[in-house]
Amino acid sequence: MTNTEIKEIVYRNSTDPRRIEERQYLYYKGFLETAGENIHNLRRARMDAYMLDHYTIEVNAFDLLVGRFSLTFTMTEEQRREAEEARRIIAITGEYQCGAKQANTAHRVPDYELLLREGAEGVLSRVRKQREALDPGTEDFYEKDLTYQSMEISLSALIRFGYRTSESLEQYAQCQLDINRKNELHRLAKIFRQIPAKPATTFYEAIQSMWFLQFVFTLLDDVALSGRMDRYLYPYYKKDIDEGRITRAFAMQLIEQLYFKHNEIYMSWPASVMIGGVDRFGQPVWNELTYMCIEAIRTTGLINPSVSVCYTEDMPDDLLRLCTEIIAEGYTRPAFFNDAVIQKGLRNAGVSVADARDYVHSTCVEITPNAASNILVATPYVNLCKAFEYVLYEKKNSYTVGPLMNVGPGWGGVEHCTYLAHDVSFSLDALDTFEKFFDLMKTVISEIIASHIAGVFRITEMRRRYTSSPLASAFLNDCITLGKDAGAGGARYNFCYPNFPGIINVIDSLAAIRQIVYEEKRLTLQELASICKSNYAGQEPLRQYIRNHCPKFGNDDDRADALAIELYDFIDKEVSGHISPLGASAHPSYFAYVVHGEMGMITDATPDGRLAGEALSEHLGAVVGMDRSGPTAVMHSIAKLDQSKGIGGIATNYRFAKNFIQTKAGNTAVCNFIRSFMKKGCFEIQFNVVDKQTLLDARENPDAYRTLLVRVAGYSDYFVNLAENVKDEVIARTENGGC
Repeated sequence: MTNTEIKEIVYRNSTDPRRIEERQYLYYKGFLETAGENIHNLRRARMDAYMLDHYTIEVNAFDLLVGRFSLTFTMTEEQRREAEEARRIIAITGEYQCGAKQANTAHRVPDYELLLREGAEGVLSRVRKQREALDPGTEDFYEKDLTYQSMEISLSALIRFGYRTSESLEQYAQCQLDINRKNELHRLAKIFRQIPAKPATTFYEAIQSMWFLQFVFTLLDDVALSGRMDRYLYPYYKKDIDEGRITRAFAMQLIEQLYFKHNEIYMSWPASVMIGGVDRFGQPVWNELTYMCIEAIRTTGLINPSVSVCYTEDMPDDLLRLCTEIIAEGYTRPAFFNDAVIQKGLRNAGVSVADARDYVHSTCVEITPNAASNILVATPYVNLCKAFEYVLYEKKNSYTVGPLMNVGPGWGGVEHCTYLAHDVSFSLDALDTFEKFFDLMKTVISEIIASHIAGVFRITEMRRRYTSSPLASAFLNDCITLGKDAGAGGARYNFCYPNFPGIINVIDSLAAIRQIVYEEKRLTLQELASICKSNYAGQEPLRQYIRNHCPKFGNDDDRADALAIELYDFIDKEVSGHISPLGASAHPSYFAYVVHGEMGMITDATPDGRLAGEALSEHLGAVVGMDRSGPTAVMHSIAKLDQSKGIGGIATNYRFAKNFIQTKAGNTAVCNFIRSFMKKGCFEIQFNVVDKQTLLDARENPDAYRTLLVRVAGYSDYFVNLAENVKDEVIARTENGGC
C-alpha cells in the first residue's frame, strides 16, 4: 500500500467518532469496578489495569507498528446505563475527589531509554526493591508504600497488555491469506513477546516499544510525547545497520509508520518530535535518523508529529537546506529552537546541566526536560489586554479583568478569574503623565497575574492531594527514588508556565497612549476610553492614524521596543515571585495555541487600533500587518529581549512567499536568516509558506482543502479547523519575499 493510500485511511481514522467510545466506556466501567478502593492512587492504578486488560486490540491492514484506537466497539444499552451511572457518581463526588483523575500534564516525555534498556519487567523490579527496602517506622512509609503498590499494579498491567497484543497478532496472522502480510504479523507477534516486558534488542523492537508505551499512556488519558527519538533510537539503528539486520529503507518505513500513528492518535493536537542538538554529555546529535525524521515530514504529509530542530551552530548546512526545502513545499515544519538560549534559561531555573541539554518542545513551544517533568505548561493563559478595560473604564468593567483562564489542555478545566486580588483605587484625572499611567498599569497587571496564578496553584494542590499517574510515575525521575507520584511532587521538575497572548497588543497600546494622549494631546484618557468602549465607532480616521503613525513593536523602533523590554522584564519578575505548592517556580511564555482567538472574542477594542472581537497577537513578533520594516526588523526588535527568560515557550511566526523561498537564492536567504536569527539570541522561529489566495479559496471551499497545513501560534493545524477570527489572523500575516 502506498503512503498516499495510507494517508487517506489514517486521516479517516483520526476523525472517526467511534475512536473514543471504547475508551470512555472502559474508563467509566473501571471506575465502577473499583468502587471499594478508597486510596486514590490505588484506585487510579486499578482503573488503568482494567483499561489495559479489556481494551480491544486492532490493526490496520498496512500496520508495521501496533497501537491505535478501536473503531469497532459499540456500546450496548446496558453499557450505556453503566456509563451514565458512573458519570452521575463522578458529578456528585467530583472527578478529583473520587480518585478517578489522572495527574496528567499532556506535555511530558517518559524515560524511553529506561524502558528500552530494562523493559517494563526491569522497571517493575526496581519498584519492588524500593518497596522492600522501606522502613515501616518512618512517617512517610505509608505514602511511599501505596505509591509503589500503584506503580506495581500499572506496570504489571502494561506487561500483560503487551503479551495479550502478541496473542492477538498471532490470531490476526492465522486469518491472513496473503503470505507477506501473514509473515509481517508473525514478526510483530514475536516482537511483542519481547517488548515492552523485556529490553529492546533491535531498532524494530525499540521503535515499537516506544510507540506502544506512548499509545498506552494515551489510552489512560495521560498523554506522552516522543521526544528526542534520533538520540535514543540511534544506537539500535546503528547496530542493526552495522550487522546487516535492517536496511535504511525499512527503517525509514518504520519512521513513516510512526508518523502515521501520531496522526491516528492525536489528530491535529501537536505531538512533539525534536531532533538534533546535543546529548546529555554535550556531544552533537546529527545522525542518519535526524535526516530521516525530517524527510518523513514530506513522505507522510499529514499534520503530525510536530517535528522541530534543536538548533546549534554546528547544524549541517545540507540538513538546514533540507528543512527549508520541505518548509517551502508548504509542510509548516520543522520549527527551529535555539539550544543555547534554552539551555541558559533552564539552568537559570535550576535545571541540572545534563537535564538542560535533554528537553523537548512539549507540543507547541513549551520547554520541558525529558523523563523528569510534571510541568504545567500554558498555565494559565492570561489576558493582559483586560488591564486597559480596568484602567480606562475606571473599574466600571472590573468583572471582565479575567473571564477566561484556561489552565491548560489535557489535565483539567477552565477557571474563571473575575476580580483583582486587591482593590486598586485611582482616578484617570490623576494620571497626568505617562509614567503614572504605566505605573498604574503595572499595578493592575501584577494583580491580574497574582489572581490567575493563585487559581492554578489551587488546582496544583488538588492534584497533589487527589490525583495520581501511577504508570507515568514509574518512567519519570525521581518518582521511584522518592516514592512519590509525579502529581504529588515526585517528578524532578514542577514548574508552572503562565502564558501571555496579546502581549504585543499591550506594548503597541502603551506606545499609542504615550503618543496620542501625553505627547500629541489629541485626546484625553477619558475620550480614549469612550472610543475603545464604542469599538472606534465613527473614529476610523483616528484608528488608522494609531495603526499607521504610532510606534509598533517589530520594526526595530526603540520607542516601542523600550516599552517592550520594560514590560517583558516586569512580567518575568512578577511571575517568578510565585512558588507553587510543590515548591516550584513559575516562568512566563509567549505564544497562543488557539487561545488568542478565544480571548480576542471577549476583549474590547484596544488602544493600538485593534477592534473588539479580533484575535489578540499570537507570538513574540509584530502584531499582524504591523511589521512594516521587513523580517530583519522583527528579529532585531525581539532580540532586544532576554529570551532565556521565556522557557515557558516563545513562538515567532514568519510567512514567506512560495515564489521566493522555492528559488535557490530564496532558499539560501532563508537558511542564512535562520542562522542570523539564532545568533542574535532569539528563541524559536516557524514558517508558513502558503499564498493568500489559497487561504481565501480554502475558506470558501473547505472540503477541497481539508489537509491544507498552516502554522498558527506555536503549532500547526489544518486551516479548515480554525476559528474564523484565527483564520483572519493567519490570512492577514505579512508575506515576505513576494513578487
